[in-house]
Formats: sequence, structure tokens, C-alpha cells
Amino acid sequence: MSDHTIRRATEADLPRIAEINSGVFLGDRDNLNSALDWATCWFKAYPLYQYFVVEIEGKVVGYAGWQMHGGFSRSEPVFELDQLGIDRAYQGQHLGPQINTDCIRHLVKWCKERDTRIESHVTFVVWAYATNFHAINVYASQFVEMRGFRIQFGDRAENMLRLRVPITMPVRD
Repeated sequence: MSDHTIRRATEADLPRIAEINSGVFLGDRDNLNSALDWATCWFKAYPLYQYFVVEIEGKVVGYAGWQMHGGFSRSEPVFELDQLGIDRAYQGQHLGPQINTDCIRHLVKWCKERDTRIESHVTFVVWAYATNFHAINVYASQFVEMRGFRIQFGDRAENMLRLRVPITMPVRD
């Protein structure tokens, strides 16, 4: 794999995030304007929603969007991977697992800096379509627990995978 950088997205990254989104996801397939509207809405929801991008040789080639659930001062913060998109020309280079690993590291650090109520873990979840075996294989290498099942967005079954990252925090008074 080429040298890459994973960093928090900036507003300047939104057109490229939208381009990747419209190329790989059904919701905005081939509709760049709709994808840009979608990405912009989520970007403006920071810190509830946090985007990260992966760059190779200065070009954004993928992104991940994570949504926080249940409040900013939870005893066990929870993040859900909403989207992980890799430009088709860069798929198959193991960028998905790497962006997940780096995002989790960034989000744990972010939580520790702002949430003094964490008691033991930061939890990360991802929902993968039950028939998307490639995605399940990618996620199962990191999200070690299969924790749930749902049918959402029509009749597509999804499996939930979970990862709990232990946190050591100072004892509270």
C-alpha cells in the first residue's frame, strides 16, 4: 500500500467526500449535488458527527463518518460508523481497516480530552448488511463482537458488530 495519511476532514474536503460517496453508495449514486448536500449537512453537525479522510500523495481517496450517540458526557461514549467510502480506484488496498483503526484512536483521544465521566470504555459499533460479506470480513477483523441484528431501510438485514476500547481515566471525586 502507498504511504497514506488519515486525518480529520475539513470543509475543503467535502467536494471529494461527495464525489466518493456518489461513486460507491446507492443513496446518492451518480448524483454529486445530492451527495454534497448530504456530506455538508453531516459535516455541520460536528461534534455529533465526525468525518475523517485518508489521503495518498495529497489526494483524498476515502473517508469515514462516525456519529456519536446519547450525549457528550456519557460514562460509556458510543460511536457508530455511518459510512466508510473508498474511491473505487483505491479499493483492495486495505485502507478500510486502517481508517477504522486511526479513527478509533482519534475518537478515543477526543473523548478522553472532553469527557470526565468515562468509567471504563468507549464503544464503537458498525452495522453491515448481512449479505455484504466483504464488509463483514473487513469489520469482523476489528469489531470483535457480533452483537445484534435488525431489518432497516426496507427489507435488508443488518448485523451489528461492536468493539469496546478500555479507557483508564483519573478517579472522580
